[in-house]
Amino acid sequence: MKLKSPISVLLVMVLLGGCAAGRERHVANQQDVNSALAENDTSQPIVRDDSVVAEFDATSETETRLVSHQESAALPVAKYDPLLPPRPDDVDAGQHAAISLDELEALAQANNPTLVQAVAQVEASSGAAYQAGLYPNPVVGYASDQIGINGTAGELQGAFVSQEFVTGGKLKLSRAKWTKQVAVAETNLSAQYTRVLNDVRIHFYRTLAAQQLLAVQGKLLENAKDNLQTHKEMLNLGQTNQSGLLQAEVDQHRAQLKQQAAENDLEQEWRNLVAMVGTPELQCTTLRGTLEPPEIFYDWNSALNQLLEESPEIVAACERVQHDQITVERERVEPIPNILVDVNFGHNFETDNSVAGVTVGLPIPIFDKNQGTVDQALADLNRSRADVKRLELSLMSKLSTEFRNYQTACQHVETYRDEMLPKGKQAYDLLHHSYKERRAPWPDVLMAQRIYLNLQADYIMSQLKYHESEVAISGMLLTGGLNEPPAPVGGGHINAVPKPR
Repeated sequence: MKLKSPISVLLVMVLLGGCAAGRERHVANQQDVNSALAENDTSQPIVRDDSVVAEFDATSETETRLVSHQESAALPVAKYDPLLPPRPDDVDAGQHAAISLDELEALAQANNPTLVQAVAQVEASSGAAYQAGLYPNPVVGYASDQIGINGTAGELQGAFVSQEFVTGGKLKLSRAKWTKQVAVAETNLSAQYTRVLNDVRIHFYRTLAAQQLLAVQGKLLENAKDNLQTHKEMLNLGQTNQSGLLQAEVDQHRAQLKQQAAENDLEQEWRNLVAMVGTPELQCTTLRGTLEPPEIFYDWNSALNQLLEESPEIVAACERVQHDQITVERERVEPIPNILVDVNFGHNFETDNSVAGVTVGLPIPIFDKNQGTVDQALADLNRSRADVKRLELSLMSKLSTEFRNYQTACQHVETYRDEMLPKGKQAYDLLHHSYKERRAPWPDVLMAQRIYLNLQADYIMSQLKYHESEVAISGMLLTGGLNEPPAPVGGGHINAVPKPR
Protein backbone atom coordinates (compact mmCIF):
# COMPACT_ATOMS: atom_id res chain seq x y z
CA MET A 1 0.00 0.00 0.00
CA LYS A 2 1.16 3.51 -0.80
CA LEU A 3 1.00 6.05 2.04
CA LYS A 4 -0.90 9.28 1.49
CA SER A 5 1.26 11.18 3.97
CA PRO A 6 4.44 10.55 5.97
CA ILE A 7 4.17 8.08 8.81
CA SER A 8 5.50 10.43 11.45
CA VAL A 9 2.92 13.11 10.69
CA LEU A 10 0.10 10.59 10.77
CA LEU A 11 1.30 9.19 14.09
CA VAL A 12 1.29 12.66 15.64
CA MET A 13 -2.21 13.27 14.29
CA VAL A 14 -3.49 10.07 15.86
CA LEU A 15 -1.83 10.71 19.22
CA LEU A 16 -3.06 14.31 19.42
CA GLY A 17 -6.36 14.04 17.61
CA GLY A 18 -7.68 11.07 19.51
CA CYS A 19 -10.31 8.56 18.53
CA ALA A 20 -12.89 11.18 17.52
CA ALA A 21 -10.73 12.57 14.73
CA GLY A 22 -9.80 9.05 13.69
CA ARG A 23 -13.45 8.07 13.44
CA GLU A 24 -14.19 11.19 11.36
CA ARG A 25 -11.45 10.19 8.93
CA HIS A 26 -12.72 6.62 8.93
CA VAL A 27 -16.28 7.69 8.12
CA ALA A 28 -15.08 9.93 5.29
CA ASN A 29 -12.84 7.26 3.84
CA GLN A 30 -15.53 4.63 4.35
CA GLN A 31 -17.93 6.69 2.23
CA ASP A 32 -15.30 7.01 -0.51
CA VAL A 33 -14.60 3.27 -0.39
CA ASN A 34 -18.28 2.36 -0.49
CA SER A 35 -18.91 4.65 -3.45
CA ALA A 36 -15.88 3.25 -5.31
CA LEU A 37 -16.90 -0.33 -4.64
CA ALA A 38 -20.47 0.33 -5.69
CA GLU A 39 -19.25 1.85 -8.94
CA ASN A 40 -16.60 -0.73 -9.86
CA ASP A 41 -17.25 -4.08 -8.17
CA THR A 42 -18.72 -6.71 -10.48
CA SER A 43 -18.26 -9.69 -8.17
CA GLN A 44 -20.89 -11.30 -5.98
CA PRO A 45 -22.29 -9.23 -3.09
CA ILE A 46 -20.24 -9.57 0.08
CA VAL A 47 -22.06 -11.36 2.84
CA ARG A 48 -20.80 -10.41 6.25
CA ASP A 49 -19.75 -13.40 8.27
CA ASP A 50 -20.19 -12.28 11.89
CA SER A 51 -18.90 -15.59 13.23
CA VAL A 52 -15.55 -14.95 11.54
CA VAL A 53 -15.11 -11.31 12.54
CA ALA A 54 -16.75 -11.34 15.97
CA GLU A 55 -13.47 -12.10 17.73
CA PHE A 56 -12.15 -8.74 16.56
CA ASP A 57 -15.07 -6.70 17.96
CA ALA A 58 -13.38 -6.02 21.27
CA THR A 59 -10.09 -4.94 19.68
CA SER A 60 -9.25 -1.28 20.10
CA GLU A 61 -8.89 1.01 17.08
CA THR A 62 -5.18 1.44 17.76
CA GLU A 63 -4.66 -2.32 17.48
CA THR A 64 -6.79 -2.96 14.40
CA ARG A 65 -6.39 0.12 12.26
CA LEU A 66 -2.87 1.32 11.53
CA VAL A 67 -2.32 4.97 10.69
CA SER A 68 -0.95 4.30 7.20
CA HIS A 69 -3.99 2.26 6.18
CA GLN A 70 -6.81 4.77 6.38
CA GLU A 71 -7.60 4.13 2.68
CA SER A 72 -8.99 1.11 0.87
CA ALA A 73 -6.64 -1.53 -0.52
CA ALA A 74 -9.05 -3.21 -2.92
CA LEU A 75 -7.69 -5.40 -5.69
CA PRO A 76 -8.19 -4.36 -9.32
CA VAL A 77 -11.74 -5.14 -10.36
CA ALA A 78 -11.97 -7.70 -13.15
CA LYS A 79 -13.25 -11.20 -13.78
CA TYR A 80 -11.50 -12.86 -10.85
CA ASP A 81 -8.78 -10.26 -11.27
CA PRO A 82 -6.82 -12.04 -14.04
CA LEU A 83 -4.22 -9.24 -13.88
CA LEU A 84 -3.62 -9.32 -17.59
CA PRO A 85 -0.83 -7.24 -19.18
CA PRO A 86 -1.87 -3.89 -20.70
CA ARG A 87 -4.46 -4.21 -23.42
CA PRO A 88 -3.53 -3.15 -26.95
CA ASP A 89 -5.54 0.06 -26.70
CA ASP A 90 -3.71 0.96 -23.48
CA VAL A 91 -0.24 0.81 -25.04
CA ASP A 92 1.39 4.20 -25.36
CA ALA A 93 1.93 5.61 -28.82
CA GLY A 94 5.70 5.32 -28.40
CA GLN A 95 5.57 1.57 -27.66
CA HIS A 96 5.36 -1.23 -30.16
CA ALA A 97 1.86 -2.36 -31.12
CA ALA A 98 0.55 -5.60 -29.69
CA ILE A 99 0.83 -8.68 -31.88
CA SER A 100 -1.60 -11.58 -32.18
CA LEU A 101 -1.12 -15.31 -32.63
CA ASP A 102 -2.39 -15.18 -36.22
CA GLU A 103 0.23 -12.57 -37.12
CA LEU A 104 3.00 -14.65 -35.56
CA GLU A 105 1.86 -17.75 -37.43
CA ALA A 106 1.94 -15.83 -40.73
CA LEU A 107 5.47 -14.62 -39.95
CA ALA A 108 6.59 -18.17 -39.12
CA GLN A 109 5.24 -19.57 -42.39
CA ALA A 110 7.19 -16.92 -44.27
CA ASN A 111 10.45 -17.00 -42.31
CA ASN A 112 11.01 -20.37 -40.63
CA PRO A 113 13.99 -21.97 -42.44
CA THR A 114 12.86 -25.56 -41.88
CA LEU A 115 9.93 -24.96 -44.23
CA VAL A 116 12.40 -23.98 -46.94
CA GLN A 117 14.25 -27.25 -46.30
CA ALA A 118 11.04 -29.27 -46.50
CA VAL A 119 10.10 -27.59 -49.79
CA ALA A 120 13.60 -28.33 -51.12
CA GLN A 121 13.12 -32.02 -50.32
CA VAL A 122 9.90 -32.05 -52.36
CA GLU A 123 11.67 -30.40 -55.28
CA ALA A 124 14.61 -32.81 -55.07
CA SER A 125 12.33 -35.84 -55.07
CA SER A 126 10.36 -34.39 -58.00
CA GLY A 127 13.59 -33.99 -59.94
CA ALA A 128 14.63 -37.56 -59.17
CA ALA A 129 11.20 -38.86 -60.26
CA TYR A 130 11.49 -37.03 -63.57
CA GLN A 131 15.04 -38.24 -64.09
CA ALA A 132 14.22 -41.85 -63.27
CA GLY A 133 11.74 -42.12 -66.16
CA LEU A 134 13.93 -40.64 -68.90
CA TYR A 135 14.99 -42.89 -71.75
CA PRO A 136 18.73 -43.60 -72.21
CA ASN A 137 20.53 -41.33 -74.63
CA PRO A 138 21.81 -42.75 -77.95
CA VAL A 139 25.51 -42.90 -78.64
CA VAL A 140 26.79 -41.37 -81.91
CA GLY A 141 30.43 -41.75 -82.99
CA TYR A 142 33.06 -42.09 -85.70
CA ALA A 143 34.22 -45.50 -86.92
CA SER A 144 37.33 -46.48 -88.91
CA ASP A 145 38.81 -49.92 -89.67
CA GLN A 146 42.32 -50.96 -90.70
CA ILE A 147 43.83 -47.52 -90.68
CA GLY A 148 47.13 -47.38 -92.68
CA ILE A 149 46.50 -50.37 -94.95
CA ASN A 150 48.30 -49.80 -98.27
CA GLY A 151 49.01 -46.24 -97.15
CA THR A 152 45.29 -45.35 -96.94
CA ALA A 153 43.25 -43.81 -94.16
CA GLY A 154 41.61 -47.17 -93.63
CA GLU A 155 39.55 -49.79 -95.28
CA LEU A 156 36.30 -48.40 -93.82
CA GLN A 157 35.48 -44.83 -92.89
CA GLY A 158 32.09 -43.97 -91.40
CA ALA A 159 29.93 -43.43 -88.31
CA PHE A 160 27.80 -45.44 -85.93
CA VAL A 161 24.68 -44.97 -83.75
CA SER A 162 24.11 -47.09 -80.66
CA GLN A 163 20.89 -47.23 -78.63
CA GLU A 164 19.79 -49.18 -75.56
CA PHE A 165 16.12 -50.21 -75.54
CA VAL A 166 14.78 -50.60 -71.98
CA THR A 167 12.47 -53.56 -71.43
CA GLY A 168 10.29 -54.90 -68.64
CA GLY A 169 8.67 -51.55 -67.82
CA LYS A 170 11.70 -50.53 -65.81
CA LEU A 171 11.42 -46.81 -66.51
CA LYS A 172 7.74 -46.75 -65.62
CA LEU A 173 8.36 -48.52 -62.33
CA SER A 174 11.33 -46.29 -61.53
CA ARG A 175 9.28 -43.16 -62.06
CA ALA A 176 6.40 -44.58 -60.01
CA LYS A 177 8.79 -45.37 -57.17
CA TRP A 178 10.23 -41.87 -57.06
CA THR A 179 6.82 -40.29 -57.51
CA LYS A 180 5.77 -42.07 -54.34
CA GLN A 181 8.81 -40.55 -52.65
CA VAL A 182 7.54 -37.14 -53.78
CA ALA A 183 4.29 -37.94 -51.97
CA VAL A 184 6.26 -38.79 -48.82
CA ALA A 185 8.18 -35.51 -49.09
CA GLU A 186 4.92 -33.58 -49.50
CA THR A 187 3.48 -35.29 -46.43
CA ASN A 188 6.64 -34.38 -44.52
CA LEU A 189 6.22 -30.78 -45.68
CA SER A 190 2.68 -30.73 -44.32
CA ALA A 191 3.94 -32.24 -41.06
CA GLN A 192 6.67 -29.61 -40.82
CA TYR A 193 4.11 -26.83 -41.23
CA THR A 194 2.18 -28.38 -38.35
CA ARG A 195 5.35 -28.65 -36.24
CA VAL A 196 6.19 -25.00 -36.81
CA LEU A 197 2.66 -23.78 -36.06
CA ASN A 198 2.41 -26.01 -32.97
CA ASP A 199 5.67 -24.65 -31.57
CA VAL A 200 4.67 -21.06 -32.37
CA ARG A 201 1.39 -21.55 -30.51
CA ILE A 202 3.06 -23.17 -27.52
CA HIS A 203 5.67 -20.41 -27.27
CA PHE A 204 2.97 -17.78 -27.77
CA TYR A 205 0.99 -19.10 -24.80
CA ARG A 206 4.15 -19.43 -22.72
CA THR A 207 5.08 -15.82 -23.44
CA LEU A 208 1.54 -14.64 -22.76
CA ALA A 209 1.56 -16.53 -19.46
CA ALA A 210 4.95 -15.02 -18.60
CA GLN A 211 3.53 -11.53 -19.18
CA GLN A 212 0.58 -12.22 -16.90
CA LEU A 213 2.76 -13.86 -14.23
CA LEU A 214 5.01 -10.80 -14.26
CA ALA A 215 1.95 -8.63 -13.58
CA VAL A 216 0.95 -10.89 -10.68
CA GLN A 217 4.48 -10.84 -9.24
CA GLY A 218 4.35 -7.04 -9.38
CA LYS A 219 1.21 -7.10 -7.25
CA LEU A 220 2.80 -9.56 -4.85
CA LEU A 221 5.82 -7.26 -4.53
CA GLU A 222 3.51 -4.35 -3.69
CA ASN A 223 1.85 -6.58 -1.10
CA ALA A 224 5.25 -7.45 0.42
CA LYS A 225 6.23 -3.77 0.59
CA ASP A 226 2.93 -2.94 2.26
CA ASN A 227 3.48 -5.79 4.72
CA LEU A 228 6.96 -4.48 5.59
CA GLN A 229 5.63 -0.95 6.15
CA THR A 230 2.85 -2.38 8.30
CA HIS A 231 5.33 -4.24 10.50
CA LYS A 232 7.43 -1.10 10.89
CA GLU A 233 4.39 0.77 12.20
CA MET A 234 3.39 -2.15 14.38
CA LEU A 235 6.90 -2.20 15.86
CA ASN A 236 6.57 1.49 16.71
CA LEU A 237 3.23 0.77 18.38
CA GLY A 238 4.58 -2.24 20.25
CA GLN A 239 2.32 -4.69 18.40
CA THR A 240 5.18 -6.82 17.01
CA ASN A 241 8.83 -7.51 17.72
CA GLN A 242 12.08 -7.26 15.79
CA SER A 243 11.73 -10.86 14.61
CA GLY A 244 8.44 -10.08 12.86
CA LEU A 245 10.01 -7.06 11.17
CA LEU A 246 12.97 -9.11 9.94
CA GLN A 247 10.64 -11.76 8.56
CA ALA A 248 8.70 -9.07 6.68
CA GLU A 249 11.97 -7.81 5.18
CA VAL A 250 12.84 -11.35 4.09
CA ASP A 251 9.41 -11.69 2.49
CA GLN A 252 9.96 -8.49 0.54
CA HIS A 253 13.35 -9.66 -0.74
CA ARG A 254 11.81 -12.97 -1.75
CA ALA A 255 9.08 -11.14 -3.66
CA GLN A 256 11.70 -8.98 -5.40
CA LEU A 257 13.64 -12.08 -6.47
CA LYS A 258 10.49 -13.70 -7.81
CA GLN A 259 9.67 -10.59 -9.80
CA GLN A 260 13.19 -10.52 -11.25
CA ALA A 261 12.85 -14.21 -12.14
CA ALA A 262 9.52 -13.45 -13.81
CA GLU A 263 11.18 -10.70 -15.87
CA ASN A 264 13.95 -13.11 -16.91
CA ASP A 265 11.39 -15.76 -17.82
CA LEU A 266 9.53 -13.29 -20.02
CA GLU A 267 12.74 -12.33 -21.85
CA GLN A 268 13.61 -15.98 -22.42
CA GLU A 269 10.14 -16.89 -23.68
CA TRP A 270 10.14 -13.94 -26.06
CA ARG A 271 13.53 -14.96 -27.49
CA ASN A 272 12.27 -18.51 -27.98
CA LEU A 273 9.13 -17.21 -29.67
CA VAL A 274 10.91 -14.96 -32.19
CA ALA A 275 13.45 -17.71 -32.91
CA MET A 276 10.64 -20.11 -33.75
CA VAL A 277 8.97 -17.48 -35.91
CA GLY A 278 12.27 -16.87 -37.70
CA THR A 279 12.41 -13.12 -36.99
CA PRO A 280 14.96 -12.59 -34.20
CA GLU A 281 14.95 -8.86 -34.96
CA LEU A 282 11.33 -8.56 -33.78
CA GLN A 283 11.19 -6.23 -30.77
CA CYS A 284 9.56 -7.41 -27.55
CA THR A 285 5.98 -6.23 -27.38
CA THR A 286 2.69 -7.07 -25.72
CA LEU A 287 0.90 -10.14 -27.03
CA ARG A 288 -2.76 -9.87 -27.91
CA GLY A 289 -4.64 -12.96 -26.80
CA THR A 290 -6.20 -14.82 -23.89
CA LEU A 291 -5.38 -17.89 -21.85
CA GLU A 292 -9.02 -18.69 -21.15
CA PRO A 293 -9.68 -22.19 -22.52
CA PRO A 294 -12.64 -22.85 -24.83
CA GLU A 295 -15.61 -24.88 -23.77
CA ILE A 296 -14.76 -27.71 -26.21
CA PHE A 297 -13.00 -30.66 -24.59
CA TYR A 298 -11.49 -33.86 -26.00
CA ASP A 299 -12.29 -37.39 -24.93
CA TRP A 300 -9.78 -40.22 -25.26
CA ASN A 301 -11.46 -42.16 -28.05
CA SER A 302 -11.98 -39.17 -30.33
CA ALA A 303 -8.43 -37.93 -29.71
CA LEU A 304 -6.94 -41.37 -30.43
CA ASN A 305 -9.03 -41.92 -33.58
CA GLN A 306 -8.12 -38.48 -34.90
CA LEU A 307 -4.44 -39.13 -34.27
CA LEU A 308 -4.36 -42.55 -35.94
CA GLU A 309 -6.36 -41.38 -38.96
CA GLU A 310 -4.80 -37.98 -39.60
CA SER A 311 -1.25 -38.10 -38.25
CA PRO A 312 1.17 -37.09 -41.04
CA GLU A 313 3.77 -39.41 -39.54
CA ILE A 314 1.53 -42.44 -40.03
CA VAL A 315 0.47 -41.24 -43.50
CA ALA A 316 4.12 -40.89 -44.50
CA ALA A 317 4.92 -44.34 -43.09
CA CYS A 318 2.14 -45.91 -45.17
CA GLU A 319 3.42 -44.09 -48.26
CA ARG A 320 6.90 -45.47 -47.60
CA VAL A 321 5.39 -48.96 -47.55
CA GLN A 322 3.91 -48.32 -51.00
CA HIS A 323 7.26 -46.90 -52.10
CA ASP A 324 9.04 -50.07 -51.00
CA GLN A 325 6.46 -52.30 -52.67
CA ILE A 326 7.19 -50.56 -55.98
CA THR A 327 10.90 -50.90 -55.27
CA VAL A 328 10.55 -54.68 -54.92
CA GLU A 329 8.77 -54.88 -58.27
CA ARG A 330 11.38 -52.64 -59.86
CA GLU A 331 14.26 -54.80 -58.67
CA ARG A 332 12.53 -57.98 -59.80
CA VAL A 333 12.37 -56.75 -63.43
CA GLU A 334 15.96 -55.51 -63.34
CA PRO A 335 17.39 -58.86 -64.71
CA ILE A 336 15.22 -58.63 -67.83
CA PRO A 337 17.83 -57.82 -70.51
CA ASN A 338 17.77 -54.48 -72.26
CA ILE A 339 18.34 -54.69 -76.04
CA LEU A 340 21.48 -53.02 -77.37
CA VAL A 341 21.33 -52.02 -81.05
CA ASP A 342 24.34 -50.67 -82.93
CA VAL A 343 24.06 -49.33 -86.49
CA ASN A 344 27.17 -48.32 -88.43
CA PHE A 345 27.63 -46.99 -91.97
CA GLY A 346 30.45 -45.60 -94.13
CA HIS A 347 32.59 -46.03 -97.24
CA ASN A 348 34.79 -49.04 -98.01
CA PHE A 349 37.85 -47.63 -99.79
CA GLU A 350 39.12 -51.06 -100.75
CA THR A 351 36.03 -51.89 -102.81
CA ASP A 352 34.98 -48.26 -103.28
CA ASN A 353 31.46 -49.07 -101.98
CA SER A 354 29.18 -47.46 -99.39
CA VAL A 355 28.39 -50.04 -96.70
CA ALA A 356 26.32 -50.37 -93.51
CA GLY A 357 26.15 -52.79 -90.62
CA VAL A 358 23.86 -53.65 -87.70
CA THR A 359 24.66 -55.40 -84.42
CA VAL A 360 22.12 -56.41 -81.80
CA GLY A 361 23.03 -57.71 -78.36
CA LEU A 362 21.65 -58.25 -74.90
CA PRO A 363 23.15 -59.40 -71.59
CA ILE A 364 22.22 -62.88 -70.46
CA PRO A 365 21.29 -63.02 -66.73
CA ILE A 366 23.00 -66.27 -65.89
CA PHE A 367 25.03 -65.39 -62.81
CA ASP A 368 23.65 -61.98 -61.76
CA LYS A 369 19.89 -62.08 -61.54
CA ASN A 370 19.77 -59.16 -59.08
CA GLN A 371 18.68 -61.63 -56.42
CA GLY A 372 20.64 -59.94 -53.63
CA THR A 373 19.12 -56.54 -54.34
CA VAL A 374 15.64 -58.08 -54.41
CA ASP A 375 16.29 -59.56 -50.98
CA GLN A 376 17.40 -56.15 -49.74
CA ALA A 377 14.26 -54.53 -51.14
CA LEU A 378 12.09 -57.17 -49.45
CA ALA A 379 13.86 -56.54 -46.14
CA ASP A 380 13.23 -52.81 -46.51
CA LEU A 381 9.56 -53.51 -47.22
CA ASN A 382 9.23 -55.64 -44.08
CA ARG A 383 10.92 -52.93 -42.06
CA SER A 384 8.55 -50.27 -43.44
CA ARG A 385 5.49 -52.35 -42.61
CA ALA A 386 6.72 -52.85 -39.06
CA ASP A 387 7.43 -49.12 -38.79
CA VAL A 388 3.74 -48.32 -39.34
CA LYS A 389 2.78 -50.45 -36.36
CA ARG A 390 5.63 -49.04 -34.32
CA LEU A 391 4.50 -45.48 -35.03
CA GLU A 392 0.92 -46.25 -34.07
CA LEU A 393 1.97 -47.71 -30.73
CA SER A 394 4.50 -44.94 -30.07
CA LEU A 395 1.97 -42.20 -30.82
CA MET A 396 -0.61 -43.93 -28.65
CA SER A 397 1.87 -43.96 -25.76
CA LYS A 398 2.72 -40.28 -26.26
CA LEU A 399 -0.95 -39.38 -26.53
CA SER A 400 -1.61 -41.19 -23.25
CA THR A 401 0.85 -38.90 -21.48
CA GLU A 402 -0.45 -35.75 -23.14
CA PHE A 403 -4.06 -36.71 -22.50
CA ARG A 404 -3.26 -37.25 -18.82
CA ASN A 405 -1.76 -33.75 -18.72
CA TYR A 406 -4.77 -32.41 -20.62
CA GLN A 407 -7.28 -33.95 -18.22
CA THR A 408 -5.37 -32.71 -15.18
CA ALA A 409 -5.11 -29.20 -16.63
CA CYS A 410 -8.85 -29.15 -17.43
CA GLN A 411 -9.69 -30.19 -13.88
CA HIS A 412 -7.36 -27.57 -12.41
CA VAL A 413 -8.65 -24.79 -14.66
CA GLU A 414 -12.26 -25.61 -13.83
CA THR A 415 -11.64 -25.83 -10.09
CA TYR A 416 -9.60 -22.62 -9.94
CA ARG A 417 -12.09 -20.70 -12.09
CA ASP A 418 -15.32 -21.92 -10.49
CA GLU A 419 -14.31 -22.64 -6.89
CA MET A 420 -10.96 -21.46 -5.60
CA LEU A 421 -10.69 -18.02 -7.19
CA PRO A 422 -14.23 -16.89 -6.30
CA LYS A 423 -13.81 -18.12 -2.74
CA GLY A 424 -10.36 -16.55 -2.43
CA LYS A 425 -11.84 -13.27 -3.68
CA GLN A 426 -14.74 -13.50 -1.25
CA ALA A 427 -12.40 -14.30 1.66
CA TYR A 428 -10.32 -11.24 0.83
CA ASP A 429 -13.42 -9.05 0.53
CA LEU A 430 -14.78 -10.29 3.86
CA LEU A 431 -11.53 -9.53 5.68
CA HIS A 432 -11.18 -6.17 4.00
CA HIS A 433 -14.76 -5.32 4.97
CA SER A 434 -14.07 -6.42 8.54
CA TYR A 435 -10.95 -4.25 8.59
CA LYS A 436 -12.98 -1.24 7.57
CA GLU A 437 -15.38 -2.15 10.41
CA ARG A 438 -12.40 -2.30 12.81
CA ARG A 439 -12.89 -6.02 13.31
CA ALA A 440 -9.80 -7.42 11.54
CA PRO A 441 -6.14 -6.40 11.65
CA TRP A 442 -4.48 -5.14 8.48
CA PRO A 443 -1.87 -7.98 8.35
CA ASP A 444 -4.73 -10.46 7.92
CA VAL A 445 -6.05 -8.46 4.98
CA LEU A 446 -2.60 -8.50 3.38
CA MET A 447 -2.36 -12.24 3.93
CA ALA A 448 -5.72 -12.80 2.23
CA GLN A 449 -4.62 -10.58 -0.64
CA ARG A 450 -1.36 -12.53 -0.97
CA ILE A 451 -3.20 -15.87 -1.00
CA TYR A 452 -5.58 -14.58 -3.66
CA LEU A 453 -2.72 -13.36 -5.87
CA ASN A 454 -0.92 -16.69 -5.52
CA LEU A 455 -4.15 -18.37 -6.63
CA GLN A 456 -4.07 -16.11 -9.68
CA ALA A 457 -0.52 -17.25 -10.47
CA ASP A 458 -1.48 -20.92 -10.06
CA TYR A 459 -4.50 -20.38 -12.31
CA ILE A 460 -2.31 -18.87 -15.03
CA MET A 461 0.02 -21.88 -14.87
CA SER A 462 -2.95 -24.24 -15.09
CA GLN A 463 -4.21 -22.38 -18.16
CA LEU A 464 -0.75 -22.62 -19.74
CA LYS A 465 -0.55 -26.37 -19.12
CA TYR A 466 -4.00 -26.73 -20.68
CA HIS A 467 -2.93 -24.93 -23.85
CA GLU A 468 0.34 -26.87 -24.10
CA SER A 469 -1.44 -30.22 -23.92
CA GLU A 470 -4.33 -29.06 -26.14
CA VAL A 471 -1.94 -27.88 -28.86
CA ALA A 472 -0.08 -31.20 -28.65
CA ILE A 473 -3.28 -33.23 -29.03
CA SER A 474 -4.87 -31.13 -31.78
CA GLY A 475 -1.47 -30.84 -33.52
CA MET A 476 -0.92 -34.61 -33.80
CA LEU A 477 1.90 -34.55 -31.21
CA LEU A 478 4.19 -32.85 -33.73
CA THR A 479 6.94 -30.66 -32.28
CA GLY A 480 10.41 -29.56 -33.35
CA GLY A 481 9.73 -26.51 -35.48
CA LEU A 482 13.47 -25.77 -35.74
CA ASN A 483 14.63 -29.35 -36.35
CA GLU A 484 15.63 -30.32 -39.88
CA PRO A 485 12.75 -32.14 -41.60
CA PRO A 486 13.26 -35.92 -41.91
CA ALA A 487 14.29 -37.36 -45.27
CA PRO A 488 11.44 -38.83 -47.33
CA VAL A 489 13.13 -42.26 -47.34
CA GLY A 490 15.64 -43.28 -44.72
CA GLY A 491 18.93 -45.09 -45.16
CA GLY A 492 19.06 -48.68 -46.30
CA HIS A 493 17.04 -48.26 -49.48
CA ILE A 494 18.42 -48.94 -52.93
CA ASN A 495 19.58 -45.64 -54.35
CA ALA A 496 23.31 -46.26 -54.82
CA VAL A 497 23.24 -46.30 -58.63
CA PRO A 498 24.31 -43.61 -61.12
CA LYS A 499 20.77 -43.16 -62.37
CA PRO A 500 17.77 -43.28 -60.02
CA ARG A 501 15.77 -46.45 -60.41
